[in-house]
Amino acid sequence: MIKQFTVCAYSSSLVVVLTNTVFNDVESILIAPIKSSGSRQLVQDLQIPCNIDNQHYFVDLLDIATVSKRFLKAKKNSDLSHLRDPIKAGIDLLIDGF
Repeated sequence: MIKQFTVCAYSSSLVVVLTNTVFNDVESILIAPIKSSGSRQLVQDLQIPCNIDNQHYFVDLLDIATVSKRFLKAKKNSDLSHLRDPIKAGIDLLIDGF
């Protein structure tokens, strides 16, 4: 079962599941893409740095989307639940503003 904050492959991209999947069995899941950091300047609180397999990435809350759960493939031993608070704060910032 895919859980909230699980890192998944979606097509050729990495994404993190934002939807709480414990209490519902819906087909559409809210995700945020995980992008390679490179040398780009991140938008504070909305592009959250993370490491996956010792590579530098960021969760891009500026590009959240809804996708079909059936196309998500969970990445083994990859979970971003330790970033729960900054992810939730970033989503709150998107919805409520400053």
